[in-house]
Amino acid sequence: MTNLTPPAPGQDPLGAVPPDHDAPPATPQTPVAPSAAAAPPARGALTAITIAAAIIGGGALVTVGGTSAFAAMNQVAAGDGAVFRSSTADADGVTTLKVDVGRGDATIRFGDVTEAQMSVSGQGGGDWTLRRVGDVLRVDRPGAPFGWWIGGWFGADPQMTLTLPRELEGELTGDLSLDAGSLTSEGRFDTLSATVSAGSLTVDGGADSVTTRISAGSATLRLEDVTTANLSMSAGDMNAVLTGSQPDLVRLDVSAGAMDVTVPSGRYDLSKDTSAGNLDARIQTDPSSSHRVESHLSAGSITIREGS
Repeated sequence: MTNLTPPAPGQDPLGAVPPDHDAPPATPQTPVAPSAAAAPPARGALTAITIAAAIIGGGALVTVGGTSAFAAMNQVAAGDGAVFRSSTADADGVTTLKVDVGRGDATIRFGDVTEAQMSVSGQGGGDWTLRRVGDVLRVDRPGAPFGWWIGGWFGADPQMTLTLPRELEGELTGDLSLDAGSLTSEGRFDTLSATVSAGSLTVDGGADSVTTRISAGSATLRLEDVTTANLSMSAGDMNAVLTGSQPDLVRLDVSAGAMDVTVPSGRYDLSKDTSAGNLDARIQTDPSSSHRVESHLSAGSITIREGS
């Protein structure tokens, strides 16, 4: 059994200390006026704090979870801020090259490589694609809502270079299309077709058959040993120089603009269909010649010269 000891006289049974009646009364304290509430930080400060927190948090996420992605970016980032990327495709058995450029600058050439190699340098080149579909090798870049020229103003539009195995030179059918920008082709094809909606086209090489359509812009062609050439232009200017053997047929069609064509030396059967404009033919003509030049001029000018 537990023994209970009664509390001493004057002591609270619950243990509280009783007040000391002999102590002097406490001096009343003057109430302190509540201080004004602290002013909230300025809106600009809140924005800076929010951005700083987001940056720190994002950096932490990258450090923890994005190491591999950051390393991959480092592999293509140059010291001057430019970006370089490349891709390859098997070119063995390819018979056709199809290039469709929505915007930008593209160069096609043949070189000492064993497979098709596409390299892109400059910011914003991630939408260039290289793929093979059967015996067709395709290079594509889509257009943009605001057009390629915005990047061109600031020198930001990337440069694409496609290098093909030299063994394919002279064997391929080339189908090239440019919506805006510039397209350069170097080397020989079996058949070459180039269509330009706007921008500039440069072809330096040759083909057995060449077809070029320019809606607006400019074209510079240097072609060797061409059998058939179909050159048409809606607006702009074109300068074409054909060298080597005399072509069997050259068709020239101009709706507006200026076309200047140089053909190999020799006699040609020249036919003219001129609605308006000026045709200046400075070649030797012979109706019995097997080499023909056909001109169709709606407006503008066509100049045909004789080369060497």
